[in-house]
Amino acid sequence: MSKVPATRPERVLFVHAHPDDETLASGGTIATMLELGAEVTVLTATRGEQGEVLVPELAGIAGDGPRVAEHRETEIAAALAALGGPAHLWLGGPGARPTDLAPRRYTDSGMQWGPDGRAIAADDAPADSLTAADLGEVVDDVRAAIRSTGADAVVSYADDGGYGHPDHVRVHHAARYAARAEEVPFSMIVDPATTEPDLTVDVVPVRAKVRAALEQYRSQLTVDPAATDDPRALSWVMPHGERQHARDVEAFRHDADPVPETPQTFAELSGQGKAAAVVVSVVAGLLAGALGTVTHQQTIGGVPVGMVITTLVVVGLLVGLRLLFRSRVLVAAAGVAVIVATQVLVSVGGQSSPLVLANPAGYVWTFVPAVITLLALAWPDLSGLRAARAAAEARDGARSGSALPRE
Repeated sequence: MSKVPATRPERVLFVHAHPDDETLASGGTIATMLELGAEVTVLTATRGEQGEVLVPELAGIAGDGPRVAEHRETEIAAALAALGGPAHLWLGGPGARPTDLAPRRYTDSGMQWGPDGRAIAADDAPADSLTAADLGEVVDDVRAAIRSTGADAVVSYADDGGYGHPDHVRVHHAARYAARAEEVPFSMIVDPATTEPDLTVDVVPVRAKVRAALEQYRSQLTVDPAATDDPRALSWVMPHGERQHARDVEAFRHDADPVPETPQTFAELSGQGKAAAVVVSVVAGLLAGALGTVTHQQTIGGVPVGMVITTLVVVGLLVGLRLLFRSRVLVAAAGVAVIVATQVLVSVGGQSSPLVLANPAGYVWTFVPAVITLLALAWPDLSGLRAARAAAEARDGARSGSALPRE
């Protein structure tokens, strides 16, 4: 499960290597986000010219790269419509190419199976293939797509490309570098069985959409008939004969650990931070006490301006510390410092000191800081109740499926 609940990003760019990858690897998440109202764009790097053609009626285009590309363009258009209609861009084309460069097409690099059962680079990758292109150019094209879509987040493969396909690996590096250059978060698609994810998405509710999308890729895979005893089950057979099953969740790991949130309360500070906060509170209290002791008797036209201002300063300091940092420690430190500063100055001045007189302003300044300190210390801390309420609302939202989890 996701580690903390939150809402979806507003605009997300999914970067994939070939038609069908977007559905196989992240189709459930794409469909879910579209249902929630997110703006989703799928960026496809190549048209899968090297892909195997399975169905006999399409045998005539097998091995003919341009015709395979043309057919797979129709397949991905239908698949994306089945997922809910995300926007779609081709890498190197409009919206995914710097405006000062002529458009270009990246072709499928092909692959072969290595001795360990994972994909490796083909021996005859075309000169215009994705892996033969300069990585900097590919990164610039992805950056252009991020800018043109206004993406808040970028999603693509992990660094192994999922199963080693060289185009997947190239797309991972390009998308990751581009996201960092554009200063947007980058997340990688991972297998939750082997990798601890930062975020998971329950894709069972959109299983029908994913099935409909996969059925559009008849040249690339064969979807098994729906099981009458379990309508949620979804499986398909790949060109090399492997049967794959759809997961109930799609999982993602973020490129880097999230930036630690700025501490909001005294309890969240580190040990050094707490010590520094106490010192600052004491200094602020001493300054407020000294200022109030010297100025509380000042009047303007008979109005006790000094008494009012110094009282407001103490109220602002002590109540502000209590509300902002939810800390009685800081209130006590500042309140005691105000009283100590006053007493020290009076002691230095002696019995004849004009600083604190036996008049209303003097009585106010003598007793009000202590009263304010006691009131601020007695103020009930409702943060626990607020946290419990927020957690309950998050659980209710998760049960209703109203929001995706987020980091």
